[in-house]
Amino acid sequence: MTTRETGRDEWVSAGLIVGAVLAGMAAMAAQRGEAAAASTLVITAAPGTPAAPPPVARASAPAAPSAQTTRPKVDLVFALDTTGSMSGLIEGAKMKIWSIASFVARAQPTPDVRVGLVAYRDIGDAYVTRVYDLDANLDRVYQRLLSLSAEGGGDTPEHVARALHEAVHDMSWSPAANNAVRLIYLVGDAPPHLDYQDGYDYVKAARAAAARGIQIHAIRCGDDPDTATYWRKIASIGHGEFLTIDQSGGMRERRTPFDEELARLHDALSDTVVAYGAKGSATHAALAAAAAAPASVKASRAGFLSAKKDETETLADDLVGGVASGRVDLAKVPAADLPRALAELAPEARKEKVAEKTRARAAVLDQIAKASAARDAYLKKSPDKPTGFDAEVENTLRKAGASAGLRF
Repeated sequence: MTTRETGRDEWVSAGLIVGAVLAGMAAMAAQRGEAAAASTLVITAAPGTPAAPPPVARASAPAAPSAQTTRPKVDLVFALDTTGSMSGLIEGAKMKIWSIASFVARAQPTPDVRVGLVAYRDIGDAYVTRVYDLDANLDRVYQRLLSLSAEGGGDTPEHVARALHEAVHDMSWSPAANNAVRLIYLVGDAPPHLDYQDGYDYVKAARAAAARGIQIHAIRCGDDPDTATYWRKIASIGHGEFLTIDQSGGMRERRTPFDEELARLHDALSDTVVAYGAKGSATHAALAAAAAAPASVKASRAGFLSAKKDETETLADDLVGGVASGRVDLAKVPAADLPRALAELAPEARKEKVAEKTRARAAVLDQIAKASAARDAYLKKSPDKPTGFDAEVENTLRKAGASAGLRF
């Protein structure tokens, strides 16, 4: 039995509406709105299949860019072989997703970054593919990565064609534009099955990506010659690069003298987050996953949150961020939606408590920014340069970003 799990995440768009009211008098009003288009998802799980994080409704396709200057878009989709031989790569990706995200966030001009995942195996395994749409919420992406484990496989070929097809066609890609970077990373150690008559074709998928301006980089883990043959072809058709890394992924934990301090600041930042309302449970889950991470992962996540503090759901959509931005009127939030400790306070005391959290957050973010800059400088000077999966992602991002006007 096979399982397909498709995550469709919410895409938020905002607009400014200006209208004349009466002759001789002008008034301007700004109005923000959110819309979500959700599709019905049916998941058929094989008996005993481990539970994965609940997928989110797929976002509506991003609106076409306006005449005004828009921020650069970076869309990254990782199609990862999750069969048994790929355990090193999978575990390494969990360690490095925040450092890759932080690398992108530091680009100039600051881009909007989204990450999608396609975990693939083969027919007869617990699932053939698990698809998670492009998502700007990197905490959610991190939790999805944590849910992945390397199991199954056995015969050498895997269902690469289906994974590549879904990476191209089942993601809410940003519209093609001069300042958009749209990349697929196909990462595996086995060639595609060529004997399935199920309509999936890796050549057609690669050509479709090229036609849409989506670049495919094919990263081979290990030294299998058949995989190299097909990976080269896919990369050539997809106008990307064929790259080879160690079977384990070649990723190392790069420790610095600043990690422990950044980990402490990371946890202090988490203490300023006030989860509430319908998103409260998701926020708590994100905080729990982050709290359990190693110091180097916390350091990278802290750097990312500092660079994108006004945009990440963890900081912008909690109660403190909502009140500080003016999007949330604390006086109108029902007590039932608040944490008990806050709900039990009188209105003025409640207001002061949130203000206290706001001041604490600003101070911690300032400290994180300084410590992150010192950490980045240390890593740039360090002779211990990354050589594995994360290094190849950063190198290809530099090249793709240059054509979109991004400086890393």
